[in-house]
Amino acid sequence: MNKKIFLGTIIAAILSGCGGDSDKTDTVVKQKPIIKSGFFSSSTNVIKGKIDFSGVDNPVFTYNNKDLKGGRLTINTNGEFEFVAKPYSGLIRVDVKIQESTQSLSIIKSEKIATLEFLTEQRNKLNENSDQFYKEQWHLNNTEQNAFSNSNGTYDFDINLDQLHNQAITGKAIKVAVVDTGLELAHPDLSSNIIANSSYDFVDNDDDPSPNTNDKNGDHGTSVAGLISAAAANNIGGRGVAPDSQLAGFNYLKNQSIEVFKDTHGYGKTNNIDIINQSYGFADTIIFPIQSLDFNIKKVLIEEYFNTHTKPALMIKSAGNGFNYIGSYTRVNTSKSEQRLPNQIANSDPENASFYNTVVSALSADANNPRSSYSTVGSSVLFSAPGGEYGVNHPAMITTDVTGCDNGYSRIDNENDIYSGGFTYNIQKDTNCNFTSIFNGTSSAAPVASGIAALIMEANPTLTWRDVRYIMAKTATKVDLDFEPVILEQQNQKYIADDGWVTNKAGNSFHNWYGFGMVNAQKAVQVATRDYSLLPELQQTDFVISTNQEIVLIPEKFDGVVKQVQIEQNIKVEAVQLKLNIDHNRFSDLAIEVISPSGTRSVVVTPRNLHILNPKVFGDESEVILLSHAFLDESSEGLWTIKIVDTNKEQLEIFDYNQNESFLLDNNNDLGKVISAKVKIYGHK
Repeated sequence: MNKKIFLGTIIAAILSGCGGDSDKTDTVVKQKPIIKSGFFSSSTNVIKGKIDFSGVDNPVFTYNNKDLKGGRLTINTNGEFEFVAKPYSGLIRVDVKIQESTQSLSIIKSEKIATLEFLTEQRNKLNENSDQFYKEQWHLNNTEQNAFSNSNGTYDFDINLDQLHNQAITGKAIKVAVVDTGLELAHPDLSSNIIANSSYDFVDNDDDPSPNTNDKNGDHGTSVAGLISAAAANNIGGRGVAPDSQLAGFNYLKNQSIEVFKDTHGYGKTNNIDIINQSYGFADTIIFPIQSLDFNIKKVLIEEYFNTHTKPALMIKSAGNGFNYIGSYTRVNTSKSEQRLPNQIANSDPENASFYNTVVSALSADANNPRSSYSTVGSSVLFSAPGGEYGVNHPAMITTDVTGCDNGYSRIDNENDIYSGGFTYNIQKDTNCNFTSIFNGTSSAAPVASGIAALIMEANPTLTWRDVRYIMAKTATKVDLDFEPVILEQQNQKYIADDGWVTNKAGNSFHNWYGFGMVNAQKAVQVATRDYSLLPELQQTDFVISTNQEIVLIPEKFDGVVKQVQIEQNIKVEAVQLKLNIDHNRFSDLAIEVISPSGTRSVVVTPRNLHILNPKVFGDESEVILLSHAFLDESSEGLWTIKIVDTNKEQLEIFDYNQNESFLLDNNNDLGKVISAKVKIYGHK
């Protein structure tokens, strides 16, 4: 390098002495290169501009194509550029290096980099101050705010809305049914999104399911609706995930007849709905058999709806809130491992075990403890969404409450100087107690997922309900990456009761607590709008019975018993359903798992739960239905294995909060038995 510089100096000296006045020297002073970084935005996906630079002759611009995230950047020698982004890109930052194309003898070598930032499709710029509580809604944009609680969330641990609202993806024209306790139609943060004459009160038989003003409690459905569709940029309250989606409310939970179920689940008054949000569920000390409590009738109605309707709604449902207790009962844990197993499993509710329901578990604001402490979990959970904690020690969800300070979650008792609802007294007073910061549960997780589904449907109206949830599952973000498997020990044997994250043979990672992970709005919309191919028509097998149809006893050791089912059809799996006829007098001892022909294992019933009752209390023919999403995209063809393990031969201690006492439940006197086992595959060619 030194030799080259020396030679260049000699040549320069010789050249300067030729053909001119020896007393004059032609000195070229080279300007030091200057390149300025820049921010550029556009209302389309194309940005044209110019890099501000000087002091560089014959420039060559270089950059890393990976930084463009699939976009295309072209730059002319004068710095003029055109950037074409993929649909619904977030902020794209690219470092552009500028260099000379020739080695000029007089240049001062210097590497300069301009950082260019691009924001495309900025059609609906929303100021973060345009909604009063938006800055505290951690599930939309987690900036470590406390949401009026005593602790903060984790930065960026949210649904990744990113620029979607600013890019005018707000759920416009997507119709969402809130099937719940009701819906206050005149709420100032909801009224602009209510579909006229489409809601219904099944108690008073009119079209207004608004809560009774004599009811001092909050209206669950009104708060659920706010998480989906609270209006944006109206300077009050918070903002819904899909703030321009349209709402219809139904108080099904106040009249749960089969007729009302049908009317609110795809037929009748919900015939033209796009998304049906069900923030409700069953919780009891039994895994309900399909033959109980009209579940079989509902199953037939739902299957008929999805098989005959031209464009069925996407049905999104809460997993439950029973991780730590069911009703007033909780298990007294005998080990730290047992403490990590849920009291309630999602599959205990046959509606959660339906292929046609999209079941959602709940997340907190804390990435280090991501599962909401109460959230029911299990293999029928497809993905997870923010549900928060209780809003005191840790953030809950900020959403709409029934209006007025005399009732609702937010109330003020001026006479006794008492207020509730999470906000300060002054905030409650200034907002007429129309909002709350203490709403939570998988009741919150479901509407957050419903809001994201509305964004996806707006972005690509051709999608079917299966496509929407498939995209949501495939683009979900893995959380709790340090999760350790739950291992039980008994008589020098070990049993893995919950594997944590399992990657199946198709490359999809699944977790009983989180499904495929936390919903990711931006990634889902991007996939939906970037040359996505619709799923082929739904294919399903019949329930195929095991090759060995003899009744077998279940030993009280970790070896368990096995039934195997041969599936002849070769379809790509979307979900696997089991139908089991099992007789066991302390059902909660059982772990039930299914293993695919490819070797992927899914525990569809984690043991040591609180579903202690024998399903046979509903009759000798009672069968339980169980669902798993763990095998997504695997091949169905081959031998499926069902394994049932009795994990506990000791007494079971249960604590009753109502009685403030515990009691012991003896082990079953007789060995349990497997009477029959069947497998059904849902998927596509």
